[in-house]
Amino acid sequence: MSVLRRLLGETTIYGLSAAVTSAIGFVQLPIYTRAFTPSQYGALAQINATSTLAMVLIVFGLDNSSAVWYWDHPSFEERSRTFSTWYVFTLVSAAVLAAVAFLLRVPLARTVLRDEGMAPLWTLFALNLLTTNLARIGAIWFRMEHKPLPSVGLTAVPALATAAVGIYLVTQTSQGLSGALIGQIVGSWVGALVTVAVLLRLLSVGNFDRRRLWLMLKFSAPLVLMTKLNWLLGSAITFFVNLLCSREDAGLYQVGASIASVISLAMFAFAQAWAPSALAIREDAEARKVYGIAVEAAGALGLLMAVGLGVAAEPLLLLVTRPAYVAARWVLALLALNTVVMNVPAILSVTFARAKSTAPLAKATAAGTGVTMVLLPFLIHAMGKEGAALSVVLGSLTILVYSLRESQRIFPIDIRLPRLATAAALSAATEVAGLALHSVLHTTGAMLGVAILATVALAVLLGFLYRRPLATAVAELRAARSTSA
Repeated sequence: MSVLRRLLGETTIYGLSAAVTSAIGFVQLPIYTRAFTPSQYGALAQINATSTLAMVLIVFGLDNSSAVWYWDHPSFEERSRTFSTWYVFTLVSAAVLAAVAFLLRVPLARTVLRDEGMAPLWTLFALNLLTTNLARIGAIWFRMEHKPLPSVGLTAVPALATAAVGIYLVTQTSQGLSGALIGQIVGSWVGALVTVAVLLRLLSVGNFDRRRLWLMLKFSAPLVLMTKLNWLLGSAITFFVNLLCSREDAGLYQVGASIASVISLAMFAFAQAWAPSALAIREDAEARKVYGIAVEAAGALGLLMAVGLGVAAEPLLLLVTRPAYVAARWVLALLALNTVVMNVPAILSVTFARAKSTAPLAKATAAGTGVTMVLLPFLIHAMGKEGAALSVVLGSLTILVYSLRESQRIFPIDIRLPRLATAAALSAATEVAGLALHSVLHTTGAMLGVAILATVALAVLLGFLYRRPLATAVAELRAARSTSA
C-alpha cells in the first residue's frame, strides 16, 4: 500500500472520529449555553483552561517521546518498556497535581473564579485529573500500530460518556456546573479503565525504566515548554479576558473558541494519520515531496474551513446558542483563522522529530507567545475580547513563519510558498466579500446562504490552484489500487 493511500485512508477514519467528537461538543454547546449565563460559562471555561495546563504537566511531552522511541526500539518488549514508563509517570504526576488542587481549592476559587463558593468545583477538578490522560496512552499506541479504529475508539468513548452524563446532570438535576464537571470525571475514568483493560499485556508497572524516562524527558523538555506556551496562546487567554474585561466576556470568548475548534479537530485528524506515516518514510527519497504536499494540503484545506466558519459566524451562533452569545461572532471568525495558522507547524514538526531536534519549534513558540503577550493588554484595552483573539492570531503567525524557516534549514521540503500565499490571499478576499454581504442581510437563512456560496466559490478557486498536485495524488492512488488488485 502506498504511503499516500494509507495516509488518506487513516485520515478518513481519524476525520470521522474528529467529526464524532465535534458533534458531541456541538450537542453540549447549545445545551450548556442555554443552561448557563455567559458568566457561568466563563467559570467553566477557566476550570477547563486549568485542566489543559495540568495536562501539559501530566503528559510532559511523553506522547511525542513515546512515538519516537516506538520506532527506535521496535521489539514488543522494548515498546512495552517505553509505554509502561510513560504510564507510571502519568499515574504519579496526576496524583501529585490532584492533591495540590484539592488542598488549594479555596484559594483557587477565590483568585481564579472570584467566588469562594465555587471551591467544590476544584475538588471535582482534582478527581478528573487522576485519570484524564490514560486514554491518550492507548490511543497513541494504536495510532503507532496503524490501527486507527481502536485509537479513535479510545478518544470517542470517553467523550461520549462525558457528554451523556454531563448533559443529563445539567438538564435533569440541579447540579449545574458541578454536573458538567462530574460528566468529565465519568468520561476520563471510563477511558482509563478501557485503556488498562485492552492494553493489559503492554502496560506494566514492573516495566518502568528510570533511565529511559530520563532520556524521554530530556527529549520532550523543549516540547513541554512549547506546549505551555501554546497553552498561553490558547486556553489561558480566557484568564486574561476575565482579568482585563469580565467573566462574561471570558465566557463569550470561550464560546467562539469552542466553535472554532471544529477546524482544529479536523486538522488534528490529519496530523494523527500524518505523524506515523511521515516518520516511517523519513529516510525515503520521496520524503521531501510528500512532506511538502502535506503542509500545503493542510494549509489550503484549513483556510477553506476557516473562511466557511468565519463567514457563517453570526448565523451559527444564533442557531447553536442564544442571542446573548452572538457578541462572540468576531472572536469566532478570528479564532477560526487561528486554528489553521497554529496547526500547520504541527504538520511541519515531523521534520524536527526526524532530526530529533525539538528546540527550534520551542523557540518558534516562544517567539509567537512573546508577540501575543506583548500585544495582548494593548489590544484588549483597544478592542476588548476581539483584541485578545487578534493578538493570538498574530502570535500564531509568528510561530508559523519561524518554524517554517527553521524546518527548511534542518530538512528542506518541496513546498511552493507562492502557491500557498495565493491560497491565503484568495481566502482573505472571499471572507471579506462574504462578510461585506452580511451587512445588507437581515435573516439567518440569507447569511447562511452567503456563507455556503462563499465556501463553494473558494473551494473551486483552490481546486484550480492545486489542480496539478491533485492530479498527481489521484494518479498515485489509481496506481496503488491497480497494484494491490
